[in-house]
Amino acid sequence: SYMPADAYRQDDKFYMHIDLPGVDPESIDVTVEKNTLTVSAERKWERGEEQVLLNERPTGTFSRQFFLGESLDTDAIEAGYDHGVLTLAIPVAETAKARKIAVSTTHEALPA
Repeated sequence: SYMPADAYRQDDKFYMHIDLPGVDPESIDVTVEKNTLTVSAERKWERGEEQVLLNERPTGTFSRQFFLGESLDTDAIEAGYDHGVLTLAIPVAETAKARKIAVSTTHEALPA
């Protein structure tokens, strides 16, 4: 089944929101290897003796991979789950942040 997601950058963090309605938070697994982020989760429905009239909601284990850019600090990912939405916050790596470059004066200028 498909895990809809939104992603955006705000200041020095990259955020992802992944819809996982009806998932037990204990079943959510977030891993990162190199620049590949994998999210997997499980949704169960313990059926009893009831007569099922409609069964459209998928159950089972779901997984999705996201490929992250080199500019993110994958060692510092934070994750939270609230109201069926998994939120990941991934800091931008220090080496990828904008920095000011000093400009030397003409007598210190680099050779042309």
